[in-house]
Amino acid sequence: MIIQNLYNIILLIAAAVNIIMGCALLAGNSSYGDYTVYRRSRLLTALTFLIFAAGFIAHSRLGWRATWPAGASALSVSYFHAAAVLFGWSHISLLNPNYLTRRIVVRDIVILVVGIIAYWTAATSFSLVTFHCSLLIFFLHALYVSFIFYRTLVRVRMMTGRLPQSDDNARWWTDDNRTMVMRFQRSIRVSCHLIIIFGLGSIVVTAAFPNEQWPYIILMALGIAVFCYIYYGLTNYGTVIEAGTNATEDVNSKE
Repeated sequence: MIIQNLYNIILLIAAAVNIIMGCALLAGNSSYGDYTVYRRSRLLTALTFLIFAAGFIAHSRLGWRATWPAGASALSVSYFHAAAVLFGWSHISLLNPNYLTRRIVVRDIVILVVGIIAYWTAATSFSLVTFHCSLLIFFLHALYVSFIFYRTLVRVRMMTGRLPQSDDNARWWTDDNRTMVMRFQRSIRVSCHLIIIFGLGSIVVTAAFPNEQWPYIILMALGIAVFCYIYYGLTNYGTVIEAGTNATEDVNSKE
């Protein structure tokens, strides 16, 4: 009973924190009217937080972890997969404003829909082997998005460090702005580290302990820290939005 109560409390705390941060991102979005990519990134990240919050509340209210572990696992993988897609759209776009094309959106949505159908079909078949096989869709897609993120980050960091302080960009590409933009790039790299470790680790725990609740108390506590860091990194970018936007546009125009 104690574990059950702690499990529900930490789920609701995590949901509340995510709702607050999601609403804060949405409320502050109007301040960045001229920065379409950043506004979209904030919107997608807010949606990610709200999806997680809805998933946590559903877990708390339905109690499937004790009564239907396969359904609880399918629910977890569904919103983690959706979050992986949105995180890729939001954060890769900050590094490469030309990333989010219609082709990529359609591709990711198709894979997500196929994955969600597979997770719930496997859950209702009551076959652990089938469910674990369906998880490959999530893992492969998440790992691919992560690869694209890191490849983009490495290229942008290298080229950002070599941007000349010419007459055209001297107004915005000062030493202070260069330092702050590079610091932001480090922060989203850490954000990606954390979301990968938290996301993939959570799904591994879901598969390994389908009937237990205590691992999720630890995961949710760690998850709150992960979400807060992602929020910090994204909002911190707003302090150097002009330099950051100009830098990424310059870097990507040299491809």
